[in-house]
Amino acid sequence: MQRLLSVFCIGCLLLFTHFTASAQEQLPDKRNLIGAGLSFSSSTAIYDGRTNNLTTSIRYAHYLRKNLALGAAISSGRYSFDAFDYAVNDYETLKSNAYYFSPFVRFDMPLWQNRLLIFNELGVSGNYLETAHHYPSSEDTHYSWGLGAYYSPGLMYRLKSNIAFQVSYGLVSYGYSGTYKSHSVDVVSTRKLKDLAFGVNFLF
Repeated sequence: MQRLLSVFCIGCLLLFTHFTASAQEQLPDKRNLIGAGLSFSSSTAIYDGRTNNLTTSIRYAHYLRKNLALGAAISSGRYSFDAFDYAVNDYETLKSNAYYFSPFVRFDMPLWQNRLLIFNELGVSGNYLETAHHYPSSEDTHYSWGLGAYYSPGLMYRLKSNIAFQVSYGLVSYGYSGTYKSHSVDVVSTRKLKDLAFGVNFLF
């Protein structure tokens, strides 16, 4: 976790130093944002297994004021887990497809006359999951739904007046499973690379 945050901070520092000169240009304000995002991670799991996460998203935000926007995001996630089951001497696989709808409020804090800015997103979400568990001799599929809330800060850099690149990190999240009647809270100390997301935004 410390290594991940160190890489993130170094990247931010390089971005600051590289674009200082060009950042003095004043860019026009835009009222709408359409963006696409991607996050991916792969790690070794217990029992000789491997976990993979892939999430894609599309979002729209409308600026009510210069630095205050309301928006919504639609996301699709793919999760897979493969592990060796020593009881049956074979592999078992868990695969999930998740779909999210997330209204959010976004606060921007421009730096260097708004070419580079820090943003903070606060949102709520609803989700639907399809999970398939493959055993050596059988298969089980079930469905579930849930609700949640999150806080995600990030950086956005405007390459041009209408094109921007952004990176964000899911700092805190809360989840409620309506199917299993359970709650969960995830904070930065337990988050991993899967919560680091990159995106491209179009402003108009």
